[in-house]
Amino acid sequence: MKGLKGRYYCFTIVVRLNQIEVSPGVFLGVDERAENTPENLAEYRQAICDAVPDARITIAFSHSALTDESANFQKLREMAKDYHDRYGDDVTYVVGAYFGGAYSPRAKINAAIDEALGLLRSFMGDKYLPGSIVGGFLPSAVIEHIASLGIHTVQGNIFSQYSVDNQDGEGSICYPYYPSKEHFCKPAQGKKDFIDCVNFDGWTVDFLSAMYCGGGHNCRMGAGPIEALRPFGHDKGIEIMLSAADQMLKENCERNGGFGMVTSIWELCLIQKDGYHAMNIDGSVITRFLRALKERYPDVKIVTFGELGSYFREHVPNNSTLDYRFVHRGIGVDDSDDRKEIRWYMNEKFRLAILKNLDNGEEKVVDFTDYTKKYIEPGDSDYSRGIVQRNWSLMGDINQKQTRPQDKPIEYELLSARQKQIIKDFEEKTGKPIRTKFE
Repeated sequence: MKGLKGRYYCFTIVVRLNQIEVSPGVFLGVDERAENTPENLAEYRQAICDAVPDARITIAFSHSALTDESANFQKLREMAKDYHDRYGDDVTYVVGAYFGGAYSPRAKINAAIDEALGLLRSFMGDKYLPGSIVGGFLPSAVIEHIASLGIHTVQGNIFSQYSVDNQDGEGSICYPYYPSKEHFCKPAQGKKDFIDCVNFDGWTVDFLSAMYCGGGHNCRMGAGPIEALRPFGHDKGIEIMLSAADQMLKENCERNGGFGMVTSIWELCLIQKDGYHAMNIDGSVITRFLRALKERYPDVKIVTFGELGSYFREHVPNNSTLDYRFVHRGIGVDDSDDRKEIRWYMNEKFRLAILKNLDNGEEKVVDFTDYTKKYIEPGDSDYSRGIVQRNWSLMGDINQKQTRPQDKPIEYELLSARQKQIIKDFEEKTGKPIRTKFE
């Protein structure tokens, strides 16, 4: 990853009519029209500008938010165009409700994206092309279609998500990569399965919390506001979001050659006073958080997914040089156990996690995902026919969520000969050891 430098925060606002947009005009969940208002968008954007005047953010509209002809949504689209012209924001499309693959056939998703680009051009300009598409989880065939349109960045995976919300997608790496044609969670292994579209995680999460499944666990705790601000309040919530930033922008930035990245997506409705999501926040909370982030990391740049994706493509033409390394000690909140420390390695060939118990010094492998193997995504979903494919996870040999008998943590020495050889080959290629023991 030679030349890939800098600290970055990708901040995205999603504008929608309904909590879950299965497909254009088909809704599940809560009607949020009254919470997606020009007043709320103005407050959001001003709060960001007050903290970081040169911030460039991504503003993603759902399909119905692009087509609704009420004065409310016409004004929201007009404001987004103004923010693009004034600040350099990327105005784009959010596919469904982050869960397109769970509800719609791939061809239908592609057709919706084509239509959405036309809708964007109707108010952004005839030749307008967004820098990215936001999608939560995006099937590989959809990412490949997006790349064919000249868009080479997607937010197309959600690192570690399992048994949360309406779709599972455990198994990817948490930093940018080019996805395989086999599975969107798999980094492409070479030219034959390479998709020229940088795939980003949407929400940076605490690595210790991420080991858990949903259902009684705050496993998505990190940079996202719902999992930090709502359960813990403003002061503690901001502290938790900053700790998620520390996880990527502090020592781990140096481990990754001076590159660090944090991402989060904030729905517009969250700022609505007494809204459905009960966030009880206003613009001052956003300003406080971003000012604190900037004070802690004066060189951090708040940029769009598309901007960072273009920068990545300039310096990283394929996955062969990927070598992401992270060490994180829990922060002592919820499942982020401060008596445990995790070491992650993520690259083109595998991802490996080793967990250390700081009370007794015990170290065990809690994840080994072999990306050199063949993987297959689920078949098409079709909500109109009652076909919902929820689980799009790429579960490796040993998975951090421990949902299968084979996922029981083991000592490094008990890895198979094949697994050890894959690690050894990577060490020889990079000239950098994989530390199977903590310093």
